Amino acid sequence: MSAITEEFRKMFVHEKLLISMTELSQAVGVSPSQIRYWERKGYIVSEQEQQHKNHKYSMTTLVKVAGIKYFLDEGYTLPVAVKKQEEHCDMSRALKHFIADRLLDFEKAADGATLINLGTLDDDPQKEIVAKVNGAGHVQLLLRDRQSK
Repeated sequence: MSAITEEFRKMFVHEKLLISMTELSQAVGVSPSQIRYWERKGYIVSEQEQQHKNHKYSMTTLVKVAGIKYFLDEGYTLPVAVKKQEEHCDMSRALKHFIADRLLDFEKAADGATLINLGTLDDDPQKEIVAKVNGAGHVQLLLRDRQSK
């Protein structure tokens, strides 16, 4: 595994990737005033180094805010949207564990696509799964003989 891949995994798993309120607002399409309100209500939390400093939000919070917004857009009230999003948090945790366990390395393919090594098969350690992501974002899963390092 490359050092940069290991650092990415550590940041992702240990919630060290933090974004600002402005970045959260822009990424999800929720106004900063909504974000502040949801935080006051206890629906989301932020990280602050010192009181009255800028709020920073984890990737988990970004996913939570996106989910709440989705359910609000579907017509649910805020309390119901929060409850429904909390029911979906297990999927976010599963994705986090998947990335921590299976994101082994990245490499560039000859055709310019990105290959993401997801590791060997449990029942056949001589085969590995690779996700091939082309420039348009299309993903193919490939099964290949394990690469010797």
